[in-house]
Amino acid sequence: MHALNRLILFYNTSSSRDAYDSVADVLLANLNQLPNRTIYDWAELCNVSTSTISRFCQKMGYRNFNEFKLELENVLQNYHILNEYSPTNQIDQYASQELAYLTILKNNLDDVCRHIDFKEIEHFADVLARHQIIRIYPHGVSLNEANLQANLIMSGRHAKSLLAGPDQMQDIETLPKDALVLITCPNVHERTMFHDLLKALKDRGITTMVLTNSKHSAYLKYADYSYAFDGCMTQLDDYQFNIIFSLISITFRRKYLETNR
Repeated sequence: MHALNRLILFYNTSSSRDAYDSVADVLLANLNQLPNRTIYDWAELCNVSTSTISRFCQKMGYRNFNEFKLELENVLQNYHILNEYSPTNQIDQYASQELAYLTILKNNLDDVCRHIDFKEIEHFADVLARHQIIRIYPHGVSLNEANLQANLIMSGRHAKSLLAGPDQMQDIETLPKDALVLITCPNVHERTMFHDLLKALKDRGITTMVLTNSKHSAYLKYADYSYAFDGCMTQLDDYQFNIIFSLISITFRRKYLETNR
């Protein structure tokens, strides 16, 4: 989930009574005015203090204003690439972008079905079952992740999902060493925050499970357990992430929840 999606998600889920809702409203209405501006410019545009802008950026999941601004600028400058539904180098092979999307999606799903490692999926479920305190650090909001969390909770485990990077980093500082963290790390573009989170988990000795869409991802070196697939580095990869989450959830429920009924 990139900076613009985080901003939109916050705007869609915040209350109109929330002081930060109006900040999100103004920023979204004036995206073309945000690049290369200072925190003072943003504060003046939103008619709030600079400290409010700083806190707002932290609510977006960033450590400070500069980190949020730089990623948002990157998204705005490269929106046609970051928001691509199908690989650019494959679209011209089809009559339309819509047909390209559906055909490539079908091919990708067929490929998942042919190459899914069910033994590794079961191993993931077994590792989850060995831990009582579990955290999920997703890269976005997904019903599949929520369903896995629900199955873990129903089996008597303390499971929580945290979306924002600063919340995740703060959580790591208080987690007991026998906890487990399942983190999704899309490899669309390397993010410093992912490396910081994974290094913090490794330094604390907390068991880490990594899901990523590249078998050559730099994130894999931090993982105690990992599941990697070679994705196409577009939004199509989200389907594979969701499928893997669903299979882990189904397997866990079958082995550790339904047998207790």
